[in-house]
Amino acid sequence: MRFHRCVSPSNSTAARYLSSVFAAVAMVFGCLCALAESSNSPANSTTLYYWGSGSDAVALDIIQDFEKRHDGSDGAPVIKVIMGQTASINDIDDPQRLLTSIAGGDPPDVVWFNRYAVGGMASRGAFQSLQPFLDRDIRERAGDPATLRPEQFFAPCWADVNFDGQVYAIPADTDNRALYYNMDIFDKHAAQLIAAGCVSRDDPARPGPPRDWDQLKACAEILTQRDNDGRLQSVGFIPNFGNSWLYMFSWLNGGAFLSADGRTCTLNATENVEALVFMSEIYDLMGGAQKVNAFQTGLQGGDLDPFLSGRIAMRIDGDGFMNTIAAQKRDLRFGVVLTPAPKGKRPLGWSAGWSWVMPKGAKHPDAAWEFIKHMASRRAYEIRADALRQVAQAGGRIFIPWFSARRDITEWAFSHYLYDDPTIEGKYKNAMRVFSEAMPYSEHLPITPVGQMLWTAQVRALNEGIYKKYDPLDIGRNAQIALDMNTSPVQAELDRFYHPEELPVIHWEPLVWCYVTVVLTLLAIAYWRLGRPRQHGYFRREAYAGYAFAAPWFVGFLVFGAGPLCFSLLMSFSEYDVLSPPKFAGLRNYITMFSGDPLFYKSMGNTLFMVAGIPLGMIVGLGMAMLLSREIKGIAIYRTFFYLPSILPAVAGSILWIWIFNPREGILNTLLAKAGLPGPSWLLDPNWSKPALILMGLWGAGGGMIIWLAGLKAIPVQLYEAAELDGAGARRKFIHITIPMLSPYILFNLIVGVIGTFQMFTQAFIMTQGGPVDSSLFYVYYLFNNAFRYMKMGYASALGWVLFAIVLALTLLQLRISRTWVHYESEK
Repeated sequence: MRFHRCVSPSNSTAARYLSSVFAAVAMVFGCLCALAESSNSPANSTTLYYWGSGSDAVALDIIQDFEKRHDGSDGAPVIKVIMGQTASINDIDDPQRLLTSIAGGDPPDVVWFNRYAVGGMASRGAFQSLQPFLDRDIRERAGDPATLRPEQFFAPCWADVNFDGQVYAIPADTDNRALYYNMDIFDKHAAQLIAAGCVSRDDPARPGPPRDWDQLKACAEILTQRDNDGRLQSVGFIPNFGNSWLYMFSWLNGGAFLSADGRTCTLNATENVEALVFMSEIYDLMGGAQKVNAFQTGLQGGDLDPFLSGRIAMRIDGDGFMNTIAAQKRDLRFGVVLTPAPKGKRPLGWSAGWSWVMPKGAKHPDAAWEFIKHMASRRAYEIRADALRQVAQAGGRIFIPWFSARRDITEWAFSHYLYDDPTIEGKYKNAMRVFSEAMPYSEHLPITPVGQMLWTAQVRALNEGIYKKYDPLDIGRNAQIALDMNTSPVQAELDRFYHPEELPVIHWEPLVWCYVTVVLTLLAIAYWRLGRPRQHGYFRREAYAGYAFAAPWFVGFLVFGAGPLCFSLLMSFSEYDVLSPPKFAGLRNYITMFSGDPLFYKSMGNTLFMVAGIPLGMIVGLGMAMLLSREIKGIAIYRTFFYLPSILPAVAGSILWIWIFNPREGILNTLLAKAGLPGPSWLLDPNWSKPALILMGLWGAGGGMIIWLAGLKAIPVQLYEAAELDGAGARRKFIHITIPMLSPYILFNLIVGVIGTFQMFTQAFIMTQGGPVDSSLFYVYYLFNNAFRYMKMGYASALGWVLFAIVLALTLLQLRISRTWVHYESEK
């Protein structure tokens, strides 16, 4: 039995998170079934484990075809394939499961992996080089049609999987990106567009797509429409809507992000600064990045896609977007051209896609290689394409083939499934020709060991540029500073990789034995002091029984608690990326943290800001408790309603509040508008993102309400009666009785609130991803990024211990100060 999970792909972080949870459960079931089947397999069979795409509904058919070709009928060993998926949010930002399997010595044999991350993982020794398999096949099987050769692949695709002179993956598919434009919208503004020089190449009397950046900017302004209140109703062009980023515009301007040898980060090069300035200017034409992003939050997908509904006139996107058009609005009049470049420079595309890799330590490399070749073959493409075409035709839709990374397969597929099909309109064929003809000279992401950090740096620089973080009056200076600030950390990481300092390697065996010796010594001392019961008979047996019941907890703590704590403390003084042996670096991580990492202070400042929400949450919780402490009919139901939000899963609550905070269609701004108040952009405004999350936190005040309610119930009624006899009113009773008697509960909620605030992670991860402009980059989220995105486990451990020290110091300080204001009823 084989396991395969099929879900629809989603761009939502929360949706991907939820799908990964279900996938994790399904993976357990699949593995159990796989083990049951493998136990019944022939002795000469090989079982491959393949981590594929969760959205690939046809992979099982291709796997069955592979197994049929390797069923042992020709005398060769039988090969069976068990397919699962990585159960991660995505394979780049969240590679923990893959890394754990490699580090633990039990990786899958083949993994479906994003090409642009291949270089970074290969540089850490995560993948096996496939160069020996390629060379062997070319040498020994030159006439075999299954033999793979570099010249079969598109140049950008093959470049993606090469690192340091070795091939570490086989490209699977690819895409290309270009500019889509809505002809109906262009016709409505024909006169203005023609006056701006945007004319059709075939008929100068008709409007056409822009040919350079000046015309693109003019089109964006002409095609943007506002309502009477000045709010955006439709826009001509949003630079970062679709699939473009700073990368695309920099390449169009002749820019690069790394030097030719890959050892110097050129993110702050003049061409990249000019590209960021151009993007900022277009955002400014529409009122600024904040207003444009607020407009984007109201946009949806499917048949409500803004390009299909006429709310966006132009967008940069991949060839796959044509399937959305064909499925949702087949009769749409649209065109596709390469994204215009500055005058005198060549328009181009951007190619990206996926690949198959063989993790380090794969147990069946030869069989895995045969499987990869089969997956990259025309036979596999044809099985998938035929199945998808049948599904499309059954639904009354047309089928548009996708790019294989192999040029020969793509040419055959486009001819067979697209160009020779008379039922497909010419606009789709013409558009695909634009994408296809640009493939040979399309750009691809830099292949570098710091690929993830470089990606994050260009995203951060883009946001800082369009939000004008550093200089709101001079966008050129602001762009230069933003790119300079984000070039430095990438260059530092490149220097660390290409010019590593000789550091001593940490060996685990002596440390493990040292830890075991310390634990055994402490246990011996504890037994000598406490473990020899002085009682006899029944009481001695009871004492031993007590120790026996406590033993599982102590053993669990020593193995799963104290051990990892000691390990992380040691890691905080080392350089460690999970796959390579750790190297002792002394205090370098701590020195870098306090003297060379501005994001450390930024994340700490954001977290400290959120501490201001603790008193507000305590006040709301206490107010709710006081209202619900009255003994009236149905009070239990009211208490339940107020408590429910606190037990709602954090992911579900985050998704709900994303819609509540929607600046255009959210219920919160709708209510403010009815009251005559302008609503802020909330999560899209750097000044309002943290207050928005504080406001969201009040929704869960019901959890604290239970504690406050218990405290209120514990206050003796006689105190209130005596105060009333003395003439005290409600206010004086609250100040002089309620507050002092609740002081232990105040202390508890304050300590728990501070600890919880410093551990804030889910909201940033699901709702804002640390933005906008790092305004919600909280400490633990920053720690997570360093550990699992940049693989800087040593630095992340140092961040963790600094967090522990801060929380411990604040807790001890609160306990110390509490002696002067906390009243316990038992005290005299």
